[in-house]
Amino acid sequence: MLRITKAATRTGRGVLRLTTSAEGGRIPSSRHLSGLAAPGTVVETGEHMVDGLLEFDTIHDVQARACAQWGDRDLFGTYDNGEFGWMTYAEFDEKVKLARGVLTDLGIKEGDTVGVISNNRWEWAAVAAAAYSLSAVMVPMYEAQLPSDWSYILNDAGCKTLMCANQDIYDRASAECTKSVPSVSSILCFDAPAGEPHSFKTAMEATEGGGAGIVAPGAADLANLIYTSGTTGKPKGVELTHANQISNIYGTRQIVENPLDFMRHDDRSLSFLPWAHSYGQTCELWSLMAHGAGMGICRGVPDILEDLQLVKPSLLFSVPTLYKRVYDGVHNMINETNPIRRSLMKNALALGEAKVAAENAGGSLGGFSAMKHNALDGLVLSKVRDRFGGNLRVGFVAGAACPPEIIGFMDNIGIPVCEGYGLTETSPVVAINSPEARKIGSVGRAIGGVEVLAVDPGDNQPLPTGSEGEICVIGPNIMKGYHNKPDATDEVISVLPDGRRMFHTGDLGTVGTDNFVKITGRLKEQYKLENGKYVVPTPVEEAIGMSRFIMQIVLCGANRPYNVCLIVPDVDALKNELKLDGDITVADLQSNPDVLKLMEAEIQSNSKSLKKFEVPQKFHFVNPFTVENQMLTPKMSVRRHVAITTYCDEIGAMYGDSVVTDEERASA
Repeated sequence: MLRITKAATRTGRGVLRLTTSAEGGRIPSSRHLSGLAAPGTVVETGEHMVDGLLEFDTIHDVQARACAQWGDRDLFGTYDNGEFGWMTYAEFDEKVKLARGVLTDLGIKEGDTVGVISNNRWEWAAVAAAAYSLSAVMVPMYEAQLPSDWSYILNDAGCKTLMCANQDIYDRASAECTKSVPSVSSILCFDAPAGEPHSFKTAMEATEGGGAGIVAPGAADLANLIYTSGTTGKPKGVELTHANQISNIYGTRQIVENPLDFMRHDDRSLSFLPWAHSYGQTCELWSLMAHGAGMGICRGVPDILEDLQLVKPSLLFSVPTLYKRVYDGVHNMINETNPIRRSLMKNALALGEAKVAAENAGGSLGGFSAMKHNALDGLVLSKVRDRFGGNLRVGFVAGAACPPEIIGFMDNIGIPVCEGYGLTETSPVVAINSPEARKIGSVGRAIGGVEVLAVDPGDNQPLPTGSEGEICVIGPNIMKGYHNKPDATDEVISVLPDGRRMFHTGDLGTVGTDNFVKITGRLKEQYKLENGKYVVPTPVEEAIGMSRFIMQIVLCGANRPYNVCLIVPDVDALKNELKLDGDITVADLQSNPDVLKLMEAEIQSNSKSLKKFEVPQKFHFVNPFTVENQMLTPKMSVRRHVAITTYCDEIGAMYGDSVVTDEERASA
């Protein structure tokens, strides 16, 4: 077994020397992909095109060259009066020039930081592209964050100017900046009507800087300070360079045999993942732009299903929640519909599963089964696909583990879903399943130029293939560091003897002999029961959370005799199942014996793959975890410690006491 020689380093972590097939930290370029176009493929040409793919070194290159190459194509779609109107690449390029003029007029120079508090919209992208064209740095924030979070980020980043989505955010941010953010000298509002002094529209109309000079960034220059919302403590500013994010675009191209099939020029997505997060920004915004594709900008989570019908995306970048929403909807329909329709739906899904199994084995459905599948596909499965707009060829999912049952369900209805894995600190993609090579239950193989390994969290020694350890990453996608936090940076990055840098993710997982990566939990979330057995809560929560009656779940049990859980129930699903009338509260459900009996059965039914000691013995219903009540991060991750602290009395009552233990708080 390879041993790691301990050496004195600033990080205090072990230093290791590894032989790797990765490209030594270089950004994998499409120049290395020549000759891969399929026979008959129409390969576009242009000044910066190689083998039909755009070449670039910075995000500024992506925007400028894409707009020059595909000027007449649709780029951004925005909802207006029942339909989506589209802005072309050329029109967007003009907006970027004006936005560059606005930033220049505001005194933004190379290295300055520009804050933006906004959901996705073309103005967000224009300000970002304009900032990059001045070698300035974007500092994106979420509308759902607290004003105190905004002020902390603005101060830590030293932002000079701030852009706000609407008047409400402008008012709250202005008050916060006046009180405690001296670095911000100007604030503009995207939605403010033209003529208002704080209007972004007015500033664009007034600027004489439409021809403001470009100060092109270098690949090593900072592009973004993305603040991790964090499940504990203050947010940390992740410093991502242009090279970091560009390496992700090139690296993901290499997951398929023919990169021209990964993202196509005629692809379209529905954009609802926040660009303030690296997943939405790198994987969707800049990647789609780099391939000449378009994206409709979703109005918001409540409107996703309607907007899918209007945009009809061919690609979808999502978290598991959307797919589970459709999965639960279909299974609720199966349970509530008449016997004939129920039989048709079950048969359609079963035949879809048989078709997938046959194709995975290198064959196909034959004879009568194929005829039945074709008939039921038209009657049933196509209607389910229509919920996604009817044009979806592949979905990508990350941000949280996607249960295999949901990926299998999507396969069975005819939409392959590729699960990936990454972190803000890795720009974000580390590994991803491809449409050509998927392993359900894994997060795929490392992207081009990236190496993934599992190490012993105790001594940092690399573990044998297939052994569970801390997942570590080597490659050009690793962040520069945490802004103003060298000690925190040193905690997660080791410098290897050959100069390469290794990022410690804090996630538990394995790397198989086939190089597929599997994430099994979070190192810091692991806790020990009173009997000494270790529990990783995430897999338990994922298994039980597959119930169509459960919306959210938090498992706990550190230093306790058994596990218990907090459950956010799907009230409507329970009402329909048990024929409950009237307004039903969570408290009503907790006192209803039929509901409790059903939920106990659901927990047992969904715990068959779990060890006996992992299964929660008791549960308590609670209200939804939200960003507003601080139990969700803006990227929809549960703040476990906040939920456990908030419901400490309820947790204690499940153990026969009234106060949660200090150990349980510490392990949250």
